[in-house]
Amino acid sequence: MRYNSINSCECANGLGWGVSLFTQGCNLLHCKGCFNPETWDFKGGKPVTTEVERKIYELLKPEYITRFSVLGGEPLSPQNFDQLPYIILTIRTNYPEKKIWMWTGYTWDEIQEKLKQPTKLWVILNNIDYLVAGPFIQEEKDLTLKWRGSRNQEIIDVQESINQKKKVLYIK
Repeated sequence: MRYNSINSCECANGLGWGVSLFTQGCNLLHCKGCFNPETWDFKGGKPVTTEVERKIYELLKPEYITRFSVLGGEPLSPQNFDQLPYIILTIRTNYPEKKIWMWTGYTWDEIQEKLKQPTKLWVILNNIDYLVAGPFIQEEKDLTLKWRGSRNQEIIDVQESINQKKKVLYIK
């Protein structure tokens, strides 16, 4: 797994103050108007080493850090499935009070289809709180929206969706 950057204390990528990991590589559409085109190339960025993982866990220690966010690139690219589920599970185990947010270009329906096959995606979804799902669409860009760039994107309460066996939106 590779990453583009880590923001150690920010308030833009979810509710409250958090740490954000930007994965490197996107296997989707390379959306027109994407705010992070430098994250598209899977060969770019830097490898996620044990030292990088430890740095993330250290950054999450302060009480004022209330969440961990994963953006990209595309976090749900198969190239991330060796390490990302482990990182998320470690955060969930060691910091159960921290919320975990993730952004993906996949829609909720596409993710549900992927879950029909055995995959590490199951580990990720069972341990994140909020998923901002759907591709960025330039024609639907709306700067007034919280935590997303275009009107087609949805913020899903993942744990409630799992509990209710249907998609539950966090914010409409």
